Amino acid sequence: MKPLEIKGARTRLGLSQKYMAEQLNINEQSYGKKERGIVRFTDQEKVIVARVLGFTAGQVNDYFFDGMMPTS
Repeated sequence: MKPLEIKGARTRLGLSQKYMAEQLNINEQSYGKKERGIVRFTDQEKVIVARVLGFTAGQVNDYFFDGMMPTS
């Protein structure tokens, strides 16, 4: 996982960790740990984060799966 890319995308959109935590229905501290890579996002959370931050399929593969997902 590339936590800095996720944080960068969030901050470029002007979204707070609190807002992201609300979208995931978790507390802000838990979201912070996920964004720093201490705790992994669940698959369901990855979908929500990708939707909220407007990630492409390629970005999801790169940011969450380190480019290891097959693309063809």
